[in-house]
Amino acid sequence: MEQSLKAFVKKQKVLVGIVAVIAVFAILYAWDARQLAPMFSNIGTGALMAAVGLGVVLTFRGSGVVNFANGVITVFVAYWYYGLKVEGKFYIPPLPNPLVLIEIPVNWFRDEGKYLDLPNWPTTIDMPGDRLTTAAATVIALIVAVLLGLFLHFVIFKPLRNAPVLAKVVTTVGLFVVLQEFLRIRFGELAKTGVPFPLPKGKFDLPGELGIVPKNQLFLVIVVSVIAFGLWALFKYTRFGLATRAAAENEKGAIVLGFSPDFLAGANWVLSTLIAGLLGILAAPITNLDTITLPLFIVPALGAALLANFTSFGMTVVAGVGIAMLQGWVQYQGAQTWFPRGVLPTAGLTLALPFFVIVVAMFLRGKSLPVRGAISVGKMPFAAAPKNVIPLTIGASAVVLALLFGWSYDWRQSVINTLVATVIALSLVVLVGFVGQISLAQMAIAGTAGFFMSKYFEGLPFPIAPIIGALVAAIFGAIISIPALRLRGVNLAVITLSAAVAIEQLVFKNKTFAGELGALPVKPPKIGGKDFGPNNTALKVAGLKGRDDIPPNVWFGVVCLVFVVILCLMVVNVRRSNTGRQFLAVRSNERAAAAAGIDVARTKILAFGLAAFIAGLGGTLSGYRFGSVTPAYFGAFASLTVLAFAYLGGIASVSGAVLAGVVAPNGLNFNFLENILHIPQSYATLIGGIGLIITAVQNPEGLAGAPRLIKQRQIDKAVRKKALTERSKVAAGEGSK
Repeated sequence: MEQSLKAFVKKQKVLVGIVAVIAVFAILYAWDARQLAPMFSNIGTGALMAAVGLGVVLTFRGSGVVNFANGVITVFVAYWYYGLKVEGKFYIPPLPNPLVLIEIPVNWFRDEGKYLDLPNWPTTIDMPGDRLTTAAATVIALIVAVLLGLFLHFVIFKPLRNAPVLAKVVTTVGLFVVLQEFLRIRFGELAKTGVPFPLPKGKFDLPGELGIVPKNQLFLVIVVSVIAFGLWALFKYTRFGLATRAAAENEKGAIVLGFSPDFLAGANWVLSTLIAGLLGILAAPITNLDTITLPLFIVPALGAALLANFTSFGMTVVAGVGIAMLQGWVQYQGAQTWFPRGVLPTAGLTLALPFFVIVVAMFLRGKSLPVRGAISVGKMPFAAAPKNVIPLTIGASAVVLALLFGWSYDWRQSVINTLVATVIALSLVVLVGFVGQISLAQMAIAGTAGFFMSKYFEGLPFPIAPIIGALVAAIFGAIISIPALRLRGVNLAVITLSAAVAIEQLVFKNKTFAGELGALPVKPPKIGGKDFGPNNTALKVAGLKGRDDIPPNVWFGVVCLVFVVILCLMVVNVRRSNTGRQFLAVRSNERAAAAAGIDVARTKILAFGLAAFIAGLGGTLSGYRFGSVTPAYFGAFASLTVLAFAYLGGIASVSGAVLAGVVAPNGLNFNFLENILHIPQSYATLIGGIGLIITAVQNPEGLAGAPRLIKQRQIDKAVRKKALTERSKVAAGEGSK
C-alpha cells in the first residue's frame, strides 16, 4: 500500500502539487482570510523572481553556466530602453580611450586640477527627435539584449565550455561587476522613476477579505507564465529543444547525433538575455530603475531555479511566485502581536526566506541535487607545493614595512586594505583552492566575528577578543558546511549565497543585536597599554612613527602585517601537512578519497571551520580598521566580490591570496590606478571586473599561477617541436631507403 502510494505521488506530481497548494490555501483561509491579502498582492514580485530564474535555467540547460549576473542583465537592457524612450539617446558602453596613453605620462608631472584631458569616446548617440516611440525603443533595447547574449557566448562562455564550475561561477560574478559599473558610470547612482510603458492600470478586487492585485502585477505574472509555457513547448516538441535536452544530459551523445553544443549554448544565451531584457522593460514602470533592486532578485531566483532542479520552467515560475507569496505571508505574521519581532526582524526574515526554503527542499529530497552532463569537467587550479617560503615572506614583509613607514597616508591606507583582504582571500584558498568547496558566504562569516567581538567580547584584551570572535565565525562555518555534505559545485554556491543573505538580514541587520543604527563600535586594539588603533597617529614604538600625522596609524598596519604573516605560514603548513593532502584528495575525487580511508564529511567540516576562523580574523581586523562593523561591508554581494578577486589573484596558493589583496577593491592596485594613472575609482572597479573575466578565460590559475602556466606551455611546445622533428627524421630515413 505504501509503495503504491509513493508510486502514484511520483507519477502524478503535478496533480498532487495542485491539490497540496489548494489545501494550504483552504487552511489559511479558514484560519484567517486576511493573511492571504499580502500574499496575493506580492505576486508581481514573484513574477520578477521567476523571470530572473527562467534566464538562469535557460543558460544552465544550454551551456552549463549558472548566471549570477542575470538580474543585472535584466536591468541593463531596461536602462537602455529608458535612455531611448525618455532621453532619446543611445548610451555607449565605456570603451578604452587610446589617448589615455598620452594623458598618463603627462599628468604625472602636473598638479591636481591641471590634468591634461584629451577627447574621449562619445558617451551617447542622439536619436532622431526628442525621444523614440515605445515600440521603437523596445525593439532597439531587445536588439541590444540579443547582441549581449551573442557577445557573452562567443567571447566569454564558449572558451569556458569545459572549464570547472568555479571558473564559470567566478566569470558570472565578474560579469555582474562589469555590467553594474557600466550602468553606474553611464546612468549614475540615482534611481530612474516614471519609466513609461503602457501597462494595464488599476486594480483587480479579489472576493471577500483576499485584498487586491494591481493589474500591472497580474499582467507580469501572465507574461512570465506564457513565456514559461512557450519554453516548455519549445524544449519538449521542437528539434532545438530536444537537442538542448540531449546535450544537457550527455554532450558526447548529442554530438554523435549531429547536434552542436556550441550552437545550442549560443541560442540559449540569446533567449536568456532576450527574456531578461523584455521582463526588465516591463518591470521598470513598477519597480523603477536602479542598480541594486533587480540584481538583488538573483538570490530568490537562484532558489527558485534550484527548487526546479535547474531544468523545469514551470516549476521555476511556481517556486518564484510561491517564495514571494510566502514572503507576503511572513510580513503579515510579523505585524501580529505574537510575532517575536525583537528576535526576528520581519523585513530580514522575508529576505532570508529563500535560504530556509532551499534547506527544507534539500531535506525532503534526501539526496544531492543533479548536475548537468558534460563531455569533460575542467580541472581546478593547480595547488602547487609552496617553495622559498621564508625568503619570500621576509622580502614581502620588507616591502610592506617600507610602504607603511616611507609613503604617505593614502598608501598606508591601501596597504592596510590589502592586508585585510589578503586574510579573507587566505580563507578562500583553504576552502575553495584546497578542498574545492565553492563558498559565497565568506564575507558574511567574517562579519560574524566582527559583530560578536564588538557585542560580547570587547572587554577582553587584544588579541584574545579577535581570536574568540574568529572561533564564533568557525562555528558559523561549521554549520554552513552541513549542506556541503550532500551538495557540491554550483548547488553549494547557491545555498552559501542564500546563507550569506540570511546572516546579513537576521544577524547584521537585526536591531536587537546590532542596535538601531545597524552598526556596532569596535574599540581600538591595545598592546601593553598603548593604543594601536588606526586613528592614533601619535603612537611611537622604538621612536618610530609614520611620515605624517594623517590616519591610519602606521603601527596598526604593522599589527595587520603580523596577522597576515602568521596566517600565511599557517596555511603553508596546512598545505604541506597530512591534513592538506586529505584536502586535495577530497577536491580531486570524493569517492576515491573515501575509498582510501579519508573521512570526507569530517574533512569538509574541518575545512569550512578553518576557513571561517581565518575569515573571522579578517573580519575583526576590518572592524578595528573602520572603528565599527556594519552590514554594508559584510553583505552577501561583498562575498561575491571577494571570491572574484581571490580567483583573480590565484585561488589555490598563498601567493595568490597576497596578489588578491593587492588587486582587491581599495587595495594597492586601486590606489595605483587612481593616484598614479589618474583613473577614477569607478573605472578601476570596471577594469578589475574585466581583468577577472579575462583571467578566468585565459588563465584559470590566476595571477599567481601565470608563471607556472607560461613555463608549462613552453615545455609543451618544446615537446611537440621535438616530436615533430623526430617524426620528420624517421620519415626522411624511410624515404631514403
